[in-house]
Amino acid sequence: MHGIVHQQLNKFLKTLADTDTINSIYKEAGVFGKFYDATKHFADEELAAILTATCKKLNIGRDAALEEFGKFITPALLVTYKSFIKPEWKALDLLEHIENTIHKAVRASNPGALPPQLEIIRESANEVVINYTSPRKMQAFGIGIIKKIAEHYNEKIQIVQSAIPGGTRIQLKK
Repeated sequence: MHGIVHQQLNKFLKTLADTDTINSIYKEAGVFGKFYDATKHFADEELAAILTATCKKLNIGRDAALEEFGKFITPALLVTYKSFIKPEWKALDLLEHIENTIHKAVRASNPGALPPQLEIIRESANEVVINYTSPRKMQAFGIGIIKKIAEHYNEKIQIVQSAIPGGTRIQLKK
């Protein structure tokens, strides 16, 4: 997982818990004291361990935690990747182009970074379908990002999820 995600996770945890609790989460995850460089890639297992420890310590569900983290990280991602976002885009336009702009840039600039491979289909001006497949199974993180992007553009988007082999189909309608 990309270091920027780890750095944002630490900031997110600070909104949920005190320093002692956060330290105990990192100790339980086996990464206490580790520095996460925003420009580097780290093993997915580390993020999974931090997430598991967080959910256990704070008594919250994995999907709920991932969705809230997705909402939390979105403003930072919008700033970081601003140069890839066309000013005329709205929420569905940005979501339609995430794979061929932002994810492409992440892969090119950070060898070893593995954002999920998204199959994105623009069904109409008011509908986008995202087929999410990833061994990480973090689609709730993506749902949080989608919700925050819609909020950023002051748009209401209906989200319908259904299972597909190896992942989730996410249908977005305005």
